[in-house]
Amino acid sequence: MTKIESLYHELLKIEVATTKEIEEAASKILKGSYSFKYIYNEYLSKLKMSGKLLHPRRGLYIAVPPLMIGHDNFQPDRYLVASKIQEPYYLGYHTALEIHGTAYSKYNEVYIVVPPDKKFREFEFKDINYRPVYNSSSDLGLQKVKHKEKMIVTSSPGRTFIDCIDRPEYSGGWEECLKGLESLPGVKSKEIKNMLEVKEKDILYRKTGLILSFFTENPYYEGVLSELEPYLKEKIGTSPMYLSRDSKSYLDEEWMLYVPKGFRDLLRGV
Repeated sequence: MTKIESLYHELLKIEVATTKEIEEAASKILKGSYSFKYIYNEYLSKLKMSGKLLHPRRGLYIAVPPLMIGHDNFQPDRYLVASKIQEPYYLGYHTALEIHGTAYSKYNEVYIVVPPDKKFREFEFKDINYRPVYNSSSDLGLQKVKHKEKMIVTSSPGRTFIDCIDRPEYSGGWEECLKGLESLPGVKSKEIKNMLEVKEKDILYRKTGLILSFFTENPYYEGVLSELEPYLKEKIGTSPMYLSRDSKSYLDEEWMLYVPKGFRDLLRGV
């Protein structure tokens, strides 16, 4: 087997490789340390020309399986691609619901959450949009999960719950958000409390109480609201706040929150 074929087979094992991973793989095959420029000119450029390697953006390469070479319908794994774009990161919001297996719909958009100082430009590849979300919160509530024998970082169920109700626009809107959260297992009151203490947002305490009140008979959320209710009510202010100012609303006096009329009906049909 030639060195170029050996490198191709190593990249197939990685599937989605960064520049650093390519350098490490090449050093084993070439029995030495070579510049990335040399590796690219001598090997990667040839693999690209033969259709064995795709290059969606700077510093990222995708090995195409032999049976898919030249096929326009080849679709690389979106989560593996997303996991290699930036460090540190986690896959969050609607993407986390997908990974946890509870998303009501599958989107052609992947949300990669990174610190504000790790910005990257949103890009589209193979009809999938890779979109950054900037979040300066701690790494509390993150977990590594196995995906296709590789480890990726996503938000835990508790953090996914808080992230989604905090910024439902990244969760597909309220209807998609609620339907995804309703079947999300593993949400624990302690983790929700820890996340709320990090964010310290009055509106988020109210949203948490309201949304959990929808799920009181849901076995996935058994006991969560009852354990959190005294803490949440101690934290919320006395003046009403709006869940959305763009809709006709009623006042939920328990959580002092103006809620759009018909908001609970979004869960119907699940």
